[in-house]
Amino acid sequence: MKKLLSTPDFHGLPCLQKLTLFCCYELEEIHPSLEKLTSLEYLKVSDCPKLRMFPTIVHMENLKKLGIEACCLEDGEIPSGIGELSNLKELNLSWNDFSKLSFSLSQLTRLKVLNLLGCKKLLELPKLPSNLAILLADGCNSLTTVGDCHQNCKWLCQVSLRGGGIINDGGRLLQSMLEGKAVENGPMLLRLPGVEVAKAFTPHLLVGSRCRLQLPENWCNDFGGFLMCAIFTHKLYGSDCVWIRMNEATSDTNAQDDVVWEESVRDKYRSTWVWYISFGSLRHTTWWDQTHKALLLNIEKSRCTSFGIRLIGKKSRSGLTGISIDSSSDYTSKFKIEHDSKSSLTISLTAYAQGLY
Repeated sequence: MKKLLSTPDFHGLPCLQKLTLFCCYELEEIHPSLEKLTSLEYLKVSDCPKLRMFPTIVHMENLKKLGIEACCLEDGEIPSGIGELSNLKELNLSWNDFSKLSFSLSQLTRLKVLNLLGCKKLLELPKLPSNLAILLADGCNSLTTVGDCHQNCKWLCQVSLRGGGIINDGGRLLQSMLEGKAVENGPMLLRLPGVEVAKAFTPHLLVGSRCRLQLPENWCNDFGGFLMCAIFTHKLYGSDCVWIRMNEATSDTNAQDDVVWEESVRDKYRSTWVWYISFGSLRHTTWWDQTHKALLLNIEKSRCTSFGIRLIGKKSRSGLTGISIDSSSDYTSKFKIEHDSKSSLTISLTAYAQGLY
């Protein structure tokens, strides 16, 4: 359909549930009857660079997944009716040319995924709806701050801002995610350009892909999980999986060769990954043993240049009652056990990728 200039009239398709317009390079107009497709649950318009005006979609109350991507849409050209789609769960506006959204997302209480990948002119993130779990904004070159967009989000488990401008307040975002509800029993992943968060991480990161963690007495009851931080080369940009091997550190484990990481000029071309793994997600493994005194951790199969880890204390659950949530595992960072034995545990953490994304 590369030569399609205009879509046909949709009036004869009142029960249509899924519509995809892909690589219609000459498409200039979508017929206004699109708004009559109130049964639509999935709508994707992708790689239609000549499309300038989008019909109203405010009446699509059944729409769950919406993608308007790589259409070069500028400010004011994204349909404002998106803010009225109360059942929307996934929204993909990636690879467009707007600098801001002219409508609010706060009413989208069921929205779980927001994809703004490659929106190079985006100056600020919109205020995020309270139940959002996953924010993807890699390659947003003009973005330098997360602001207060996440202030009311208690369910963020994955945020990715790689490959864009240096984010100067990533530490505040990290703290907010750690204080949220999503980390109770599942993994959390934050990916940022540069090393601003890594510089503030304590204890200091070590050079290389290995680090050692000394465990205090009664660690498994007094703390809630592991927080790990690593710096990767940008060559990892196309990869969404990191493997971590955890072994009990024996008394003869040599820690004298460990070198504390110090920032260098080349680090500005790298990215920081921070992830949290709760004890609750590890207790069922053969490896789990509360008598462990120290751990030796290695990042495998990735270009990791620096690595660090610390324990995170259990947090209060006050103030989180009464919030509804779709607990579907489709909207979490992925965590898979690759090897499990009494002496060693290998896990892989995978970024979100499904459906429209």
